[in-house]
Amino acid sequence: MVRCLASINAADYPQDKVELIYVDTASTDDSCEQAERLGAKVVAINPQRPSAAAARNAGFAVATHDFVHFLDGDTILAPGWLRLAMQAMEDSQVACVFGRRSEISPQASIYNFIAHHDWYTAPGPANTCAGDAMFRRESLVIANGFEESLIAGEEPDLCYRIRSEQGKIILSVDQPMTRHDMNMMRFGQYWRRTTRSGHAYAEVGARHPGMHWRRIRWRNPAHVMIFLVAIAMSGVLMSPWPLALWSVMIFAAIFRNAWRMHDRVGSISGSLVYSAHHYFAKLPMTVGACSFWLRGLFGRKPQPLIEYK
Repeated sequence: MVRCLASINAADYPQDKVELIYVDTASTDDSCEQAERLGAKVVAINPQRPSAAAARNAGFAVATHDFVHFLDGDTILAPGWLRLAMQAMEDSQVACVFGRRSEISPQASIYNFIAHHDWYTAPGPANTCAGDAMFRRESLVIANGFEESLIAGEEPDLCYRIRSEQGKIILSVDQPMTRHDMNMMRFGQYWRRTTRSGHAYAEVGARHPGMHWRRIRWRNPAHVMIFLVAIAMSGVLMSPWPLALWSVMIFAAIFRNAWRMHDRVGSISGSLVYSAHHYFAKLPMTVGACSFWLRGLFGRKPQPLIEYK
């Protein structure tokens, strides 16, 4: 958090035009005092069901400027980004603009490496942003902010509503915006984070049947079901061939995707690892999606926040 606020203070942008706001969600250390020392207005909240959406809405509620830039506390702002973002906002059709988010230490673990490439969005009009982005205040007001009932996927939900209801543009700019400190070192963290993504695909996809997540929320369980059918057929037929055929198809798909992503990832080995992640991740994503569906089916309480750190 301290690095994030310090990077905003060091940005190449007139500081008298910056309103620095820190939202604290029941921290037990001296985060609020440190934020105040760095010149931030502190907003402390303690919602019954914590979420990033609730924190962002709390910060947005006290902001007074026409443009609101959200940053996660584990990011560092690029010095020249705010000027570039404001230039993009000169187009009145742009409701949200974001740049490149990259990991501080992508080589520290395979999970950091995967996240580093997960952040990529092609330049131009986009479907959604991630947690770091600048929004036009007017669009946030019309959309009534982020949906606080969501434990994840709050940005795709908001961006879809802005695009479909306001006809505005979510713009991706091919310039450095933030560096992110994923600090993910254990498989359990990766599993929980990916499970949360699956839950988000299912929940946000159910809220908006017309959005681009509609196919994804069914595609992941379909892949897992095919795998289970292959195992079952091998068992029933007492033959390895059904599972062997599935394996050949998966490896062919991994190599095909790795070839397509080679230029962006930068190496054959890296693109193979990242492509393999796309297929392995379908399992925990399906677990997350099924959790959402089963909770709805049996009338259970909504899923609490899934933390991976």
